[in-house]
Amino acid sequence: MAPTLPSTFGTKCWILAMFGVCAVWACHSDPPPVAPGEPIPAAAEIQVDTMDHECDALVVAINVYGECPYNDDDDKAWAKSLAQVAQESFDAGHKGNPDAPSQHVIALACHRAATSVKHATERCSNGPKPKRDY
Repeated sequence: MAPTLPSTFGTKCWILAMFGVCAVWACHSDPPPVAPGEPIPAAAEIQVDTMDHECDALVVAINVYGECPYNDDDDKAWAKSLAQVAQESFDAGHKGNPDAPSQHVIALACHRAATSVKHATERCSNGPKPKRDY
């Protein structure tokens, strides 16, 4: 039976590979630290009206979205039920008599939601929804 020790060529290849691994490991270094940049300023505070005005504007925006001519029956029904639920929620919120900071947070949320619905209305008024292939 022939000896099973590694051949001279195999030993040389193994030594060369280990030398390459050690060279890569020895030459590798972490990149130098990067100095921090200028701080990013916080977004400006959004000026909102009263809670009642902003939340009423949200209900109006939802109703306007529901009247978009390119909405199908499901979208119109969804907008009608959403406006009804929103109005009921705002009426219930009045009974809770929230304090001034809470009213500001609610007004801010209603303002942002109304802005989003207005953008959806703008998209809807530019034509029907694109058809999806899935």
